[in-house]
Amino acid sequence: MGIRALTGAENTMIRTLLLACCLLCPFIAGAQDFTTIYLVRHAEKVDSSRTSGLTEVGTARAKAFSTMLRDSNLTHVFSTPFVRTKSTAAPTAEFHSLDIEEYDPDAAREFAEKLKNLTGSALVVGHSNTIPNLVNLLTGERFDDLDERVYDKIYIVRLVNGDYSALEIIHSQPRTPLP
Repeated sequence: MGIRALTGAENTMIRTLLLACCLLCPFIAGAQDFTTIYLVRHAEKVDSSRTSGLTEVGTARAKAFSTMLRDSNLTHVFSTPFVRTKSTAAPTAEFHSLDIEEYDPDAAREFAEKLKNLTGSALVVGHSNTIPNLVNLLTGERFDDLDERVYDKIYIVRLVNGDYSALEIIHSQPRTPLP
């Protein structure tokens, strides 16, 4: 079987189909609501008090989170009401010109529902026990609390129309001693 040249009519039909596909793709993609939620534990803390700030390494990690999320088009930044979580969220919120919205870590189910109804992208900063719990509520997966020495995990939950679509786990630098 040989290759033949397209007729003028076939060429026009192919161009018309390609144009139609190009014009319809944005509408098809727009028909779904995509939400990306980045969940992180606060960066390294000075001590365990509610008013504890970040260590020098913690401050550097908070800035690293901001750098990692520069192109994420964030629409929300959430934090528990602790100094260490707000300090972790602050560089990212400032870069995106967003206010830090407080959430109650004891109302995880309600907060997870709120996250499922967001449009856009959000950073959520919490604690070694609250972040895995939120990931569990958003994905239906089962993650245990983070070890107290782990600060580098970033859970990226993708939702489509409020339903779980994908989960990715990445790490920030410097890496902490445990997986």
